[in-house]
Amino acid sequence: MTVLNRVRTPSAKMAVNMRRITAAQLSAVQPVPRRPESEYLDPLDTIWIRAIDKMGIEVVFANGVYADYDGHGTLAIGTTRNLDPDDCVAQIVFHEICHWLVEGRDSAHQVNWGMINTTLRDLDREYASLRVQAALAYYDALPADPFALSDDGTAELAHAALARATESPWAPALQHVLAATETIVAATAPSATPPSSYCLYEPAPD
Repeated sequence: MTVLNRVRTPSAKMAVNMRRITAAQLSAVQPVPRRPESEYLDPLDTIWIRAIDKMGIEVVFANGVYADYDGHGTLAIGTTRNLDPDDCVAQIVFHEICHWLVEGRDSAHQVNWGMINTTLRDLDREYASLRVQAALAYYDALPADPFALSDDGTAELAHAALARATESPWAPALQHVLAATETIVAATAPSATPPSSYCLYEPAPD
């Protein structure tokens, strides 16, 4: 005679009770607090913040500002809420370095490099900074020759600033960070899709 092993299956009532117990147990479980040991920073922001730090300027982030240099070695840059979607901390740092180059080494001891940007008094020096930026990083808002002579004298200011770029405290940190920027942007651009700023990238002309 064949003997069948009879397996006792739980009744519907037992199954419901099991689910209730499981739910109660789960609700009593307290999540383990996650304590991140590191923080993600944008690669471009990281290398530019480090570069200007090597030049002797510390970057801090603050509300209510865009870019404000205190004349004592601290550059305050606005937080995300103060910046536009197309703003980049790396670009802001780069532009401030260009101001510093135009105004000279000793301008590091003056608020905002000695410039006043609330009037037109220093507009020519602002344009000179853009020319320096163009020469160093192929800025596409200016002509192919960023040092083309002009009636406002900004080309002469830019020439002097560019010569300083090979001196301390800017060199060699500035040259290193420009090369690193080219590498990062060139590697990222092929994967970028609009409206990413990386879509605007074009290799620097030979």
